[in-house]
Amino acid sequence: MRKGRQRNDDVIETEAGSETTPTGITNIPTDLLRTFVAICELGSFTKAAHLFDLTQPAVSAHMRRLESMIGADLIEKSLSGVTLTECGAEVLRYARRMLTINDQIVSGGGLQAQEQVVRLGIPNLYAPTVLARILRERAAIGGEYRLQVRCDHSRGLLRSVRSGYLEIAVMFASETELDHALATWAEDLVWVKAPDFVLKPGDPVPLVSSPNLLLPDRAGMAVLEEAGRRYEIVFTAFDTLARRAAAAAGLGYFALPRSVVTPPLVIEEPGVLPDLPQVTMAIIARDDLDTTALAPLIARIESVFTHSPPLSP
Repeated sequence: MRKGRQRNDDVIETEAGSETTPTGITNIPTDLLRTFVAICELGSFTKAAHLFDLTQPAVSAHMRRLESMIGADLIEKSLSGVTLTECGAEVLRYARRMLTINDQIVSGGGLQAQEQVVRLGIPNLYAPTVLARILRERAAIGGEYRLQVRCDHSRGLLRSVRSGYLEIAVMFASETELDHALATWAEDLVWVKAPDFVLKPGDPVPLVSSPNLLLPDRAGMAVLEEAGRRYEIVFTAFDTLARRAAAAAGLGYFALPRSVVTPPLVIEEPGVLPDLPQVTMAIIARDDLDTTALAPLIARIESVFTHSPPLSP
């Protein structure tokens, strides 16, 4: 591996907890590599800190320690985020491979059979309607694995799968993700509102949205623009429950998949607003995951999402 610029603080002292063996071989702790990969995937020290429930100074300390061990700068900070050095890009490739092998050893090694941890990601919007059902399906299947669930928006779930922090994720999919999807299906998007909310003729359409404009948000704005309808964003929140509460309070409309609409929200009657398009959902998995062994679980997860009873208008 070609190293970048040598650093002045690249001497590793032998002390308690040192990574240098008596033979002079340096072992890199996997937690440092996980921090590095997370920073690269998330594009932010702060987001990596949130992922691992660490402080930002702790994440920075991980990076200083890793760079000291390798003897080269790996990341350059810039106004646009973080940029990998030439050495950093090479280390990232090796780090992903090392973490994959580490996780495979942990999940499959040992003299006694161990429960495999399966980390599943689902979109925030679906948690209220599918989470309990997924856990019931897992209990019905049995098997020597433990299910852990993480909620995030689809782009965050995709990054987590690619960086090895999730085995499987259900997400809103673009064309680029469909080639490697384990399963895909279509979801209807609908406009939801408070039961007593009535849009006045000529008024701009009030929208409830996420600040980072999730796929349903973007789809809603696109159809309004195409129809020449004026709109304004009247409420934003990252928290899904807050957006649901805003719509239920009568602040405006919320674009949601039909299968996740729950009271007190109701679906707007046809013709009041332009129809929303269908969106594609997909189940994706980590590249090195043995999906054959997990096929029963994956099939049950797909069934939970595709057989959710819709709420009639």
